[in-house]
Amino acid sequence: MTSNGWDSYIWQIQNKYSAKKETYLNTNCCIHAAIIGIDGTVWAQSSEWPALTEYEHPLEQDDGSFTNVKVNEFQCALQVSGGKRMPSAAGVRMGNLKFMMVRHDPDDKVTQLGRQGGGGACIVRTKNALVIGIWDKNALMSNNQN
Repeated sequence: MTSNGWDSYIWQIQNKYSAKKETYLNTNCCIHAAIIGIDGTVWAQSSEWPALTEYEHPLEQDDGSFTNVKVNEFQCALQVSGGKRMPSAAGVRMGNLKFMMVRHDPDDKVTQLGRQGGGGACIVRTKNALVIGIWDKNALMSNNQN
């Protein structure tokens, strides 16, 4: 975890809180969480947050060959949060994993992403930052359910 004042926000992203009951209903809902400034500066992140990096990704062509395409994962997150379905030739990638846009709500500025085989992410875009939570369908929450 980060050691600044943002820790409680990261905790809230990773766990399900009930304001009515004033308690956490489930913990470990998201395996990763981060708050990243629109400029790419990480404000806070969970302990095992996969850094959003730049790299070359092999993309299969129609003829079965591969071509390397440049991926900037922060730009993928930023652009998909604005509603762009294919922010790179390799689609939406974060933590070297591929995500697909499931839903984008431009009014609430919320984008839901899914992963083949299960899991997904949610990105909320504020005026100054992206709030990202990534979940894994195989991770157990505190209620012993996936």
